[in-house]
Amino acid sequence: MVVACLATVGLVSACGSSSSSSAATHSPSSTTHFAKTKFLLHSGLAFGAFHRYIYEPFRAGEFKHPFLHKLTLIKAAVAALFVEHELRLAATDAKSSKILRTLFAPLTAVADKISSLKDSIKGGSVSSPDMSGLQSQLSSISKTASSKGQSIQNLIPSAGQLASGVG
Repeated sequence: MVVACLATVGLVSACGSSSSSSAATHSPSSTTHFAKTKFLLHSGLAFGAFHRYIYEPFRAGEFKHPFLHKLTLIKAAVAALFVEHELRLAATDAKSSKILRTLFAPLTAVADKISSLKDSIKGGSVSSPDMSGLQSQLSSISKTASSKGQSIQNLIPSAGQLASGVG
């Protein structure tokens, strides 16, 4: 019995080592392990940061508030960098999933718009149509993901995550 268990453990570890070496030879664009899980994490962080640091302050008029204006714009600009980064990671994860592959183009398009929004935020000239359009696109992505069984939950990144740009 003990010998059979040890033999099984040996086979399992041997399988693990050969799969590790074969995984090392694959190109990074071939597949993402746990693509759906990573998609939910990265998109949740992106959506949460967008809503907390960009969309809600904009709707509340904080981008124009004379006392909070500079600090709010700095937070929003940093959040925009973070959101763009996380959306691009989510797009890569979506591309690796047969279920979520259709979200690759919409996620990439929103990441591109966030990139251009970043410049508007720095200049203090964010327009309502731009912000409403981004909110609408993110809602559409969320609904599509939910229809595929992957419900995106807004996650609030820590200050360290925002500062480093890593989720």
